[in-house]
Amino acid sequence: MVIEIATFQLAPGKAAEFFKAMENAAMHLRTAQGYRGHTVGLGVEAPGTATLIVAWRSYADHVEHFEPSTAHEQFVGILDGLYDGEISVMHVEAESPQGPVSLPIFQSEA
Repeated sequence: MVIEIATFQLAPGKAAEFFKAMENAAMHLRTAQGYRGHTVGLGVEAPGTATLIVAWRSYADHVEHFEPSTAHEQFVGILDGLYDGEISVMHVEAESPQGPVSLPIFQSEA
């Protein structure tokens, strides 16, 4: 499993609108190949920053299948204007020497 960590610098005064839009945008994540679950939250130290964490079956499911898709365009389009600048994205292998990491927040309904 690969964890995508996407950080958004929210536009001033747009936090509530961003989270409401994210609820709508999430439908595009949920139907994506390899989607395992997600969570989103506001920064504690930096409340103008939101972080989206998505669990994917593989790196390829995110970058080769979801990113070039129409669903990704729609996902980003719903959030357009609610954040400033570029979205910072990194990926982390969710495997440890002890085996796969289990995070209940990533338990998909499917």
